[in-house]
Amino acid sequence: MATSSTRDDSASPVDQSIEQSIVARPAGWLAAIRQFQHEVMLEMKKVSWPSRTEVVNTTVIVVIAIFFFSVYLFLADIFSHI
Repeated sequence: MATSSTRDDSASPVDQSIEQSIVARPAGWLAAIRQFQHEVMLEMKKVSWPSRTEVVNTTVIVVIAIFFFSVYLFLADIFSHI
């Protein structure tokens, strides 16, 4: 038994909003990336960067500390087997 359909061929408002969101999604994604990059650049300008002298001094301190701890652990390991 065949029934007649009174269905309208135009898309429903829900279908149209889904189509619009799918089309708008890439544009929104790119805008979000641009916004993020802009905010990062603003925050990077606020950063207080150390001087070259400060970086060199702290690097030397770290290398010296690593050397002393490695010697200490080496000697502790050697003498623990005696």
